[in-house]
Amino acid sequence: MAVIKGSDELSNSYVDERVAYLLPQFEAIAPYKLNQRKTGFGDLLGWKNLAITEARLLKINYPDDKPEHLKTYGTCLRQITAIKKSLKLAAKTALKDPALYNPVCTIITHFGESLSEQFASYKSTQSEQYREKVQERRQPENRIEIDLSSSLQFAHNILTDIKNGNAANWMDVSCAIALSTGRRMGEVHLSASFEKVDDYTVIFKGQLKGKARRVKLGEKAIPIREVPFKIPSLVSADLVCFGLQWLGDKGKRFSPDEDPERVNRRFSKTLNQHCKDFDIFPESDRTYHKFRAAYFRACVVNAGIDAFDFIDYAEKILIDRDETTINSYKRYEIKEGSITRI
Repeated sequence: MAVIKGSDELSNSYVDERVAYLLPQFEAIAPYKLNQRKTGFGDLLGWKNLAITEARLLKINYPDDKPEHLKTYGTCLRQITAIKKSLKLAAKTALKDPALYNPVCTIITHFGESLSEQFASYKSTQSEQYREKVQERRQPENRIEIDLSSSLQFAHNILTDIKNGNAANWMDVSCAIALSTGRRMGEVHLSASFEKVDDYTVIFKGQLKGKARRVKLGEKAIPIREVPFKIPSLVSADLVCFGLQWLGDKGKRFSPDEDPERVNRRFSKTLNQHCKDFDIFPESDRTYHKFRAAYFRACVVNAGIDAFDFIDYAEKILIDRDETTINSYKRYEIKEGSITRI
């Protein structure tokens, strides 16, 4: 598989600046005792005060103008996640004294937890608002009929073209795989592997969400990313397996040991714009992630899943335990006569 090289990923200048400031602070306090790392020593600030300061800076740079009881600070929450990841990555290569790596990582963990805790009420508000939106949208009067026919035919054609050695736009191939298998962008462009089982079934490895989960196989508990899952495909298994390999050969997949965040920074804007050409959903709803909803709803039809088994089936083929997300897919219904597999 060709490995992506180059520096054309989208940068996050705010995160880069904060990491450049914070990491030396953490390294400076790392040799001290645990309580001193927390509260500071002499002129050195501890991780607790650094987290307080960071929270204030985030709110200044990314304000939320809604009334207090409606504030979510959504951009702040996203930046906190990015800061945590970037600090852990930077600690691997940017420390002056590599011997301090472990204590610095411990400080980063405490700092991150403290920073998130200061936004906990806003995160709770955000989650509640999302649940309310899902509940409202899934009501019968707000449901949307979706027709996969033209998009699924296009996906089949583009994957057939590359299998026959013809040229293709890599973004079309990526969208075709996402629609046909329901995998996330990070999985398609980094972690996923497919192995054919039969004409419309593959073994998928490389699950990203819930990466801390372990699944018991025999006597061992295996990290979920290494667990094989048997999933249906909406076009032939041969085509989706070939398509994934083709993306790698064209240099459009990262090495599986890379940080999945690189996929979002490199491809998210481009692919989310490109997928608006696929007319499954209303134009305002067309995102790469929505291919996952279309895939699932088609699989429900193909498998004849009863409404009572909706959640269990979602966990089986989407490997997702988030019922709020799964319930959001109930907003969509397959239009009568729509193609759901080719």
